[in-house]
Amino acid sequence: MLLSIASACTHSPADNGEAANTAAPTQSQTAEPTLAPTEAPTEAPTETPAPTEDPLPAAALATAYEHGLAEEAIRGEYELFIRFSETVESNPALGKYREFVYLIFPVVADASAYMDLDHFFDTLAGLSFVERALEAGIAGRYTAGVNVVEINTEIDLYDSYHVPEVVFHELMHFVDFNVGDGIPAIYVLDGRRLNVFEYDELSQEEQERAVACYDPDVVIEGGAEYFTAKYFAGAERAYFISSQFLAGVEYIFGEEKLDELFFSGDSGAVLAELFLDAGYSKEKFYNANQTLSFLTNSSDHGEPRVFIAPEDMLIDLYESKLGSGWQEDEGFLYILKAINGVCGGEYRHSERKDFLRGVEFRTWEQYSAFVEKLYVELPFEPDLRYLPPTPLMRGGRLLLGAFAEWTDPETGEHVRGTLTVDYDLEADTMLGFETIDLDALTGRYFG
Repeated sequence: MLLSIASACTHSPADNGEAANTAAPTQSQTAEPTLAPTEAPTEAPTETPAPTEDPLPAAALATAYEHGLAEEAIRGEYELFIRFSETVESNPALGKYREFVYLIFPVVADASAYMDLDHFFDTLAGLSFVERALEAGIAGRYTAGVNVVEINTEIDLYDSYHVPEVVFHELMHFVDFNVGDGIPAIYVLDGRRLNVFEYDELSQEEQERAVACYDPDVVIEGGAEYFTAKYFAGAERAYFISSQFLAGVEYIFGEEKLDELFFSGDSGAVLAELFLDAGYSKEKFYNANQTLSFLTNSSDHGEPRVFIAPEDMLIDLYESKLGSGWQEDEGFLYILKAINGVCGGEYRHSERKDFLRGVEFRTWEQYSAFVEKLYVELPFEPDLRYLPPTPLMRGGRLLLGAFAEWTDPETGEHVRGTLTVDYDLEADTMLGFETIDLDALTGRYFG
């Protein structure tokens, strides 16, 4: 199973805006009745033809296997996958990236409930890739207005194994920005989501009460990174606080709500509703959203007038949805730890800093002891590139992922990739792990 990879990039907003074959059961034969002399003869009963097996699933799975996708990745959406494959195959502008694009189909299937499929496939048919030198610090970029993914050709050789994650991250932007072409809701008022035209029809008093909720960077960039980790890489390497905030949202509200938050055209309104339902005032939501935008991309957003610690936001959301108990919830506490990192002091901004001080990784000794327990059962010793391991949700379970390097115990070869661990934080027990050799994937898809 492929895990997901996170990539550092920037985003430009739109400026123009095998099933088994079983034989059919043999139909029982009914004897023709003997007719009395006065009865009129009747026609012998005819057998019902055996049902014809639907060829679509077999055809879709055969195509999926050809492109390295397991049956589970199709999500039972056989017709959708056939349409996806036909669109990808007919787009020459995908170039050498065509085969890699198949890896996003599980995302497309899961997001299809929010999609205008005709619009999405039209944009997929026109998607193109360009390789060029980009600004320093930018590994890739998707520009919705021209429907182009740019990949930086100046990535340092040491970081070359990140390319698959970079491409996947940009493709998450592509999916996010092309689920539909409707007018998004950017205001919330009394439980209603309103677009700009609906807002204009409000009275002045209603307009003053309406909550503005423009597309938030925490969802746009943090979401692209988090969904890259969730569906492909199994770890994050950029937009850490934003991604971990979204891990907290999924931990509290579940996968369906996170899908709505990222994929729907009303992402800003969904985010606003989470906070407003948790008791935030209009002003406090603005402060929270400005804080999250600043923490996502400080170069584009200035410091908020009132900083609200992301830990406090998640705790408020937890208490609103799940009630008390977060202080004993080890999974949730790990998400809070990850936001602060190792030996960081940002937790001091929290209203619960006195409690958080006792659970954070405040010393390297504390962190080293945790990592030793986390990886003690592995058959190799990983060298993590980003600390601490990042939290992500899959199938309702909290996993811990990290970009890492290690020596393959069987081949003795040096591996660069990701390591994702299913660890029971309550019992301090590893339940399983997965790895991805990103150098191998880079060679397979882009070599």
